[in-house]
Amino acid sequence: MSWLNQERLSVYPKIIVIMYLLVLGFLFVGDPRLINWQDSPVGGDFSHYWTAASLALNGEPAAVYDYSRLIAAMEKSFAMKIPLAWIYPPFFLLMILPLALFPYLAALAVWLGVTLSGYLLVMRRLAPHPVTVWLALAFPATLQNCIHGQNGFLSAALLGGGLWLLDRNPGISGLLLGLLCYKPHLAALVPVALIAGRRWKALGAMAASISGLIVGSYLILGSAVWSAFFHNLPLSLKVLDTGVLSGNVALYLQKMTTMFSAVLLAGGGVWAAKMAQSVVALAAVAAVAWAWFREGPAAARAAVLVLGILLFTPYEFVYDLTILALPLAWLGWEGYNRGWLPGEKIFILLGWLTPLLAPLVAQATHVQLAPLILGVLMYLSLRRVALGSHGATLESMAGRLRKMSNAPLTDLPSAVQEAKESP
Repeated sequence: MSWLNQERLSVYPKIIVIMYLLVLGFLFVGDPRLINWQDSPVGGDFSHYWTAASLALNGEPAAVYDYSRLIAAMEKSFAMKIPLAWIYPPFFLLMILPLALFPYLAALAVWLGVTLSGYLLVMRRLAPHPVTVWLALAFPATLQNCIHGQNGFLSAALLGGGLWLLDRNPGISGLLLGLLCYKPHLAALVPVALIAGRRWKALGAMAASISGLIVGSYLILGSAVWSAFFHNLPLSLKVLDTGVLSGNVALYLQKMTTMFSAVLLAGGGVWAAKMAQSVVALAAVAAVAWAWFREGPAAARAAVLVLGILLFTPYEFVYDLTILALPLAWLGWEGYNRGWLPGEKIFILLGWLTPLLAPLVAQATHVQLAPLILGVLMYLSLRRVALGSHGATLESMAGRLRKMSNAPLTDLPSAVQEAKESP
């Protein structure tokens, strides 16, 4: 991959970002009803975030779990029926409550602006290089998240920030990781990692953070909202399993990037899909526990955790792949600083392209590539953990051997001497 040099890495992402801005310009132009030319709300799924927050601010938080009332409220705002159900726990409603203080477009701008800023800040910390921000902006999941008005930036900021702070400030780290529980399936493996890694202070802070969210939402939103959440849980799981509200189940599955959706797309039944997902999930748990029990490089262990999260959950969409930027940054920074290991460059590139390729290939062939690419990236991360501090040494030795093998016979003595003297 010698063609992808520093100069191209500095230019290509900027061109891609300009293209994204043009696409978003077309999609975000709406009529007075805030409906774009695709006959969808400007900001996509954000329409039900804002509607739910508005209902809660007006004293009806439990109404968000009543599908008919939520649909009616969205129809009142957008003059069209939008088939979206509220499946988040009540404390996410508490987190987004301030958005209801703004008109819709201003709220969308605040939502994307604040969460995108957090995402970029974290990415710059993980890989402190001038090109990092541009690569993060050009990452295809960034466009998907903006189009859908989704929460991928928030997830990446909380998860990436929490892991970056883990050894620097365990208390704040646990606080951020606890906030990630607004999407419980994305936070499920975090305690596994913290326990295996014996990060007790961060684990305690995470537990306190979750407890604070539960108590705060109970006190501010009332007990009825929690009753409504649990009453609505079977419908929420049915919606996630079947895409019954989407109106296009095939398109719904093509946007999912899990083993669960891969089996369904290939023609398997729900039972077979759940069994396959269970096998992958157990493997992900084992990989995370093993990696965090060892004292390997922190970046590699963090990459294993995030990839484990993406492989563990059956419910994950292209915009959720925003968090895939985290392990790509960690692996890329490790390779850049300590030497590349075989296969890393090409699969980091494939991982970077996955939010674009996965739905397109799924639509064309009914084959979901994402679990395969995530699995290979998991292997590469586990290899980094296993090699530990020896990874760069092994790569350095391999480079010296290649230099010796490529030298002409007449130059062999000098090549051997140079290899001996190099670090």
